[in-house]
Amino acid sequence: MKARISTEWLSGCSGCHVAVVDLHEKLLALVDEVEFVRVPVLMDETSYPEADVGVVEGAIRSDHDREAAQRMRDSCKTLVAFGTCAVYGGPSGIGWLYEPSTILRTAYQEGRSNAGDNAPAAGLPQLEDSVTPLDQVVEVDVYLPGCPPHPFFVAAGLRAALGVAAPPLTAQSVCSDCNRVMRKQSVATLQRGALTAPEAHTCFLSQGVVCLGSVALNRCHAPCPNSGVACTGCAGPALELIREPHLDLRTLVAKRLNLLTGLPREEVVAYFQESAKTFYAYAMASPVVYGKPTVEMRAWTKGPQA
Repeated sequence: MKARISTEWLSGCSGCHVAVVDLHEKLLALVDEVEFVRVPVLMDETSYPEADVGVVEGAIRSDHDREAAQRMRDSCKTLVAFGTCAVYGGPSGIGWLYEPSTILRTAYQEGRSNAGDNAPAAGLPQLEDSVTPLDQVVEVDVYLPGCPPHPFFVAAGLRAALGVAAPPLTAQSVCSDCNRVMRKQSVATLQRGALTAPEAHTCFLSQGVVCLGSVALNRCHAPCPNSGVACTGCAGPALELIREPHLDLRTLVAKRLNLLTGLPREEVVAYFQESAKTFYAYAMASPVVYGKPTVEMRAWTKGPQA
């Protein structure tokens, strides 16, 4: 009998569902082993059929999201948090910094792209107080971060959830698949705002450019640094940062930049705090980040206190 897979998307961009379609021939191979009973991007199914594996994309942002997450949990034997939004809150996690009333006022009354004070009508899904990762609302069995996860890891993750033999989901950082070489060399200036560097085969850190590849989990095969763009950490923090409460993005990157280039650690740490909305963009709504005693996200971004 084929295993049954059900999927749902909550607050996010739906890119992770598109990544499932991007499996191409791997998806056809999976079809021989599974039956998709609910996939919003492929079929019109509004109920929540019973399934062996549930795959949930997106964060909890509204009462509708919370209800959908609970219905997926109730109808699925194994639940997968699929993509960085489901695992860590994702880019929409910036909403964790602001009160819903502030967001609505900015969007519909004061913002440049406002809707002429035409606020959402009553009866629509209501924003919750914050953006919340999936596992803060329901129990999660499997985590597959990525923005979106690479098709290799999507196939491996689904096979693992189904109990089918699959390549291991390693705990390595993005650096493990990066072809650039770390070199110790003097750099006079921190390259603030830079995503590229002149030396094509040298590590970004060695050139004074902030790259999060060494502190980000590899669920992508490093396409960005290998194509000339510094890693932005879209799969969330590496496992060492999650496991150790005293470790943080800014301090680890500052240490490595200092050792490779001589740039002052204090300058790098200050840069991370000044640009916290950028460097913590994918996981700021997760307790694995804001729960650290050394992280003061709202103070750094001048957001309102909880």
